[in-house]
Amino acid sequence: MSKRTAKQPGSSGIKRVIFGTGGNGPNAQDLQQQIALRAYELYLERGAVDGRAEDDWFRAEREVRGQ
Repeated sequence: MSKRTAKQPGSSGIKRVIFGTGGNGPNAQDLQQQIALRAYELYLERGAVDGRAEDDWFRAEREVRGQ
């Protein structure tokens, strides 16, 4: 199992640890980029107020993955 870290847009240095089977699937990187972009859009929609990066990220994951 591989381990990667990704800094969330608009976060205050908080890193998310992502465990997976290598993340080398054909769409793994694209999916992460889509989630990051949507999380950033949510941050901007909230008036660019810090402190809710995880909420934005989890909501973006649900939206992008269609859950």
